[in-house]
Amino acid sequence: MGQMSKQAWFPMDEYEQRVNKARKLMAREGVDLLFITGDRNYNYFSGHRPVMTLEGTVARPNYFLLSREGTAHLMVHKFVVGDASSTTWIENISTYTDIREAPIQDLVKIVRSMKSKGKRIGVELGQEQRIGMPLSEFTRLTEELADYEFIDVAPLLWELRIIKSRREIECIRQAMDITARGYIEGFEKVSKGMTEKEVARELTKVMIERGAEYFWIMITSGPANYTRISGKPTDRQIQDGDMVWVDMGAMVNDYWADYSRAGVVGGPTTNQVKYQKIIIDTTAKGIAAVRSGVKGSHIVDVCEEALRSNGVEITFSAGRIGHGIGMLFTEPPSLARWDPVVLQENMVVSVEPGLVREDGIYHVEENILVTEKGSEILSCAPRELWVLG
Repeated sequence: MGQMSKQAWFPMDEYEQRVNKARKLMAREGVDLLFITGDRNYNYFSGHRPVMTLEGTVARPNYFLLSREGTAHLMVHKFVVGDASSTTWIENISTYTDIREAPIQDLVKIVRSMKSKGKRIGVELGQEQRIGMPLSEFTRLTEELADYEFIDVAPLLWELRIIKSRREIECIRQAMDITARGYIEGFEKVSKGMTEKEVARELTKVMIERGAEYFWIMITSGPANYTRISGKPTDRQIQDGDMVWVDMGAMVNDYWADYSRAGVVGGPTTNQVKYQKIIIDTTAKGIAAVRSGVKGSHIVDVCEEALRSNGVEITFSAGRIGHGIGMLFTEPPSLARWDPVVLQENMVVSVEPGLVREDGIYHVEENILVTEKGSEILSCAPRELWVLG
């Protein structure tokens, strides 16, 4: 690998470990080349962190190619080559200039020039993956390389990314701590008459001031709105008695936090306190079951049984009871009966059973690091319902 730049986001050995693991998996799966175009995978392997889709542009795609036996290669637009050169460990960087279409012929030449024993190219085609180029242009590429076989490597990529390194975990810890400050300091500023957008502004302002590079946030408030468990902040004004439920997270070095907290304008009722405690206790039982070697589906069983013992069923319909967290704030694995995943040390997952009722959303999502002997809770904001002004 090339000499590490002073502006690299992680030390050289982080990328060496990623590439070495990738090559071992490529050998196991019979993959000769990786052709990576998705933002997160490109960043994960190359160390180059360009302006990405979430920031509002899909122009000037970036391409990372890795041979099982040979070297790695980047293809980037001339506009970003200075940034790429100063942050990536990769020495082989090619550029293109036309932003109207992908540099198909240049990519074909790179592929054919790369050392490989076979002609199986791995691409991001499967679960929770996206290619970073138009489908029509990807189709043209496959036609130009008709003597190669293009295969899905989503399982391989998730096998790599699902286990976090020490440095990745540190980024996630920072994102968790910043998110906690967003809740603790932001909720203090929430008062009757504010709109959901104004509430969001207060919470996210704290996260930015505390060091978040970016953030995401969902807010729901008030009777008749609690079934809206996945929505952006609106112009609705919060009133006395409204529960204000927030799910949000900060991003640090492209690694996310994702957990929820809630408060009630004027303070919660006895019934709201009761159901919040039920969900806090249920989530705690799910967390207690988290450890290396345990099936993810077991966490579902534990949480569902805990709720049934209180005479209720899960009504927070997210399709799973938890998920992975990393360069996406929701990513594999899924804690669900349909996912056969077995938890492993250094996975970061959420545990989030929930209830949706007429008087509120009872959902205290926690972000958990799987450790050698059990787990560690990374989401550190208070769990009880806040009293909002």
